[in-house]
Amino acid sequence: MSSHTESSSISVRKYLAEISQIAFSPDGPRVHRTVAESLKTALVPEAEIVTGEAFGKAASRVLRIALSGEPSVIGPSNPPSDRDWMFLRLQTDGSGEMVASRPHLLYTLFCQIRDIWLDADASSFTDGKLIAISISNLTARDDLLTGRKGFLKTGDKQVQFSDIEFSIQEIARLGSSRVIVNELATPFAQERGPEGEVYYRFYDYLPDLDQFVETTFNQGTYPPECLEANLNSLRKFAVLADRYGLIPGLEIANPRSVPESLLRRYPFLRGARIDHPFRCFQPRYTLTLAHPVVRWHYAELLRTILKEVPELGFLTTLVNDSGAGFEYTASLYPGRNGGPYIIREWMPDDAIAKAAADNVIRYYRLLRDVAHESHPKFRIITGLKNIAEESAIIADKIDNCIDLRMITQRSEADTMDWQSELDQFRKKGSDLVTNVSTRGSFYILGVPSPWLTHRNLQSTFDEGFSNVDAMVDPPYLVPHSINREVVRAFQVGPSEDLERTIRNVALKQVGKDSASVLLDIWRLSDRAVEATPVNQQFGGLGFTWYRFWVRPFVPDIGAIPECDRRYYEKHFLSLFNNPHNIDLAADMLWVITSIEQSEKSMQLFDANVWEPLDQAIALSREMVVQLPEQSDARERFVETRDRLIAYRCYSMTLRNIHAWIAGVHGYLKADNEAEKLTKLTMVQEMVTSELENTRALLNLWETSTTNTFPINALGETMHDYGSNFGELLKKKISLTETYGDRLPFIDPNYMWRMPEGSPLNKTDYMSY
Repeated sequence: MSSHTESSSISVRKYLAEISQIAFSPDGPRVHRTVAESLKTALVPEAEIVTGEAFGKAASRVLRIALSGEPSVIGPSNPPSDRDWMFLRLQTDGSGEMVASRPHLLYTLFCQIRDIWLDADASSFTDGKLIAISISNLTARDDLLTGRKGFLKTGDKQVQFSDIEFSIQEIARLGSSRVIVNELATPFAQERGPEGEVYYRFYDYLPDLDQFVETTFNQGTYPPECLEANLNSLRKFAVLADRYGLIPGLEIANPRSVPESLLRRYPFLRGARIDHPFRCFQPRYTLTLAHPVVRWHYAELLRTILKEVPELGFLTTLVNDSGAGFEYTASLYPGRNGGPYIIREWMPDDAIAKAAADNVIRYYRLLRDVAHESHPKFRIITGLKNIAEESAIIADKIDNCIDLRMITQRSEADTMDWQSELDQFRKKGSDLVTNVSTRGSFYILGVPSPWLTHRNLQSTFDEGFSNVDAMVDPPYLVPHSINREVVRAFQVGPSEDLERTIRNVALKQVGKDSASVLLDIWRLSDRAVEATPVNQQFGGLGFTWYRFWVRPFVPDIGAIPECDRRYYEKHFLSLFNNPHNIDLAADMLWVITSIEQSEKSMQLFDANVWEPLDQAIALSREMVVQLPEQSDARERFVETRDRLIAYRCYSMTLRNIHAWIAGVHGYLKADNEAEKLTKLTMVQEMVTSELENTRALLNLWETSTTNTFPINALGETMHDYGSNFGELLKKKISLTETYGDRLPFIDPNYMWRMPEGSPLNKTDYMSY
């Protein structure tokens, strides 16, 4: 081929097949070579990869890969100034150029060529085709709470590095710019506690800076083998992300507590008590950030990490939770407290709040300034809503490269209007980071909700946010996801017709003859997902933390002997005297939801969720029966069926939590026999419903090979179920059958009980 003319009708596929060289600058990022090798492997096997001087030489049949501004490429004539972009030109002399405004978009562009443009007319690219990206700073969150590595794929096959690389490729394909890469290399954290407490389990995720390196200040505090393993894991995943142009970052709980052994070494540097008094028996303390030696220590930790892992580009923190917290902030679980260097005694509350806030902002500026010594664009991302009382003071002083996450655990802080502050933050060089769900379920994997996903993304975009965390189904557990395809289309093809995008994915997954049925299933699933009223305490992290799927839903949980409850309570987020052990509506001193709220949630489930969900499951089952064994289309319908059945079991359990609360509490509060009978009937129906639901879930577990929810490869933890899940369901069924006919009862004095085996009993002390 000597040249192409505009009149010649040739596809992009054929055009690329005649490329003789793929060229890029040796001074560019790693992703240049990744894209060149991907092109050669997938599309241009005969081409030679060249770099160095060859990149700048004028020649035909050369495809150049470059970032905007690099020499020897022309790029688009009028790129958008307010959006990131990617650009492909296929010139009439047989050469071409792939150009992007940022590194990650080069791999996104390769995927666009491979997946979308191969059969397009090459002449339509003569003047170049430019795509503006919708959300410039999208962080696609494929990680689960404790990371990626520790989960089973199918059977006994554990997630491997190759699976995680596939996931990173997928994240880059979606147009994501950033990715979280840190997790513990070992299955569990070093933190431990006295027998019977649970707080140490919060340290299994979001490892702080001192879990990767040490300084002379804390040398010997943690085993060097663990630090080395964590650092090696961080380095490996950061390099992997960088290879695909993504910006790798840390997500940490910070500043986190330190071992008591370190505080015994430096007793004058004890900072805030940050643990939860109703989750632990052993107080945990941070170092006091008010002391310059502690600030030096954290500066050195970050400085060393960035030297060891220079690919890192951001750090996001969880504050005042999971073993971390700032001194004297009001929302510390034990209340305002801290070391001796921030406030004196008897200061008014507003003065304490200001001193606490100044300590926080000084720390964030310290981390930023240390990072900027070697990484001028490094960003610190923090959330202030967990410390809402001091947030206004801190936010006013936040500036260049310190961003605010808007997510919060505190419902009373959720209504704050951060969106109106967006422009003000950007003028200071900061930004607001919002979050959006593109998953059909927080817990069940791969639940289709493409239209809801698009609405969530569009709403975020319309509000002006360009810095977004998007929760996506992990590709290593959900290889085929319509929701992720919607994310990709929104990012790189916002002008595409949504219906056509979804229809094309259905055609690709199951073929022309079955696509219309799959579309119907997705519509029905989307309706059910949008209608599902999920209380995050029940349906979020709490779904496993409180073992709702494997604990018996009986009217009098306390009637079950403790030894028989041990199989699920041993992995509970609960101590021996937490009222939640016998009352689904309670957690420590919290009332999670009321009778009235639970009754309303039950009605919403029954009126809006089951009809579309059951129709979707029925259609999936029909297609599984009709399609030939071993066909790809049948496999897609099997996966869809199993995920929807799992979602139904999950949703039914959520519904029955509300039925338990409305029925049991309603029965106990009823002041007449008619009302008692009504509530007792509700309880009996709930027991029957959850028993049937558990049997359906057990059948799914025993017959399906689809990853419908995360399974920890090593066994049960507070955060995940293990491969013994089926045995736990059988125990739940047995206990429900044994105790399901009891009358409702909740011990009102459960919190005041003593541990099993105590020489004291309630009659000794309850009158006091």
